[in-house]
Amino acid sequence: MKIRTNQQKEKIDILALDEGFPDRVFRMSFYLSLIIIVCSLSYMSTKLTISVATGCFISLLLFQMSWWGIRYGVQKKRPQIKGFFLQFSMIKYFIVGGILFSACVFLELNVIAMFAGLSIVLAVIILKVLGNVLVGQLNKTVKFPSENSKC
Repeated sequence: MKIRTNQQKEKIDILALDEGFPDRVFRMSFYLSLIIIVCSLSYMSTKLTISVATGCFISLLLFQMSWWGIRYGVQKKRPQIKGFFLQFSMIKYFIVGGILFSACVFLELNVIAMFAGLSIVLAVIILKVLGNVLVGQLNKTVKFPSENSKC
């Protein structure tokens, strides 16, 4: 039984995220968004650039709103956290829905380019978690010789 418990602890440690993770995700997503927007300028299409920029902006906005809601809900509203998350999610998606509706009505957007912008933060989160898991696995499987060993 102890072996199984140790394996479960190791799995939890691999997937554990530190407190600076959301800030690193936001910074990386922001820089990646800027790079993608600059690259879209090379296609000489304002429709494409505006679509990608709109998607990136909404993606970053959703991430920041979600992270703020989680922090505020956990720190301040512990007793009524379920109700807070329900209200917050409804408000958040109405705001984002209004922005998307306004963008689609007033701007000429390319749907595929906007989807690419919307998926930036999700891709960064998945890649960072996958990187943490792979590094954790490599640290367990690859043993570096210590300085005291005689090879």
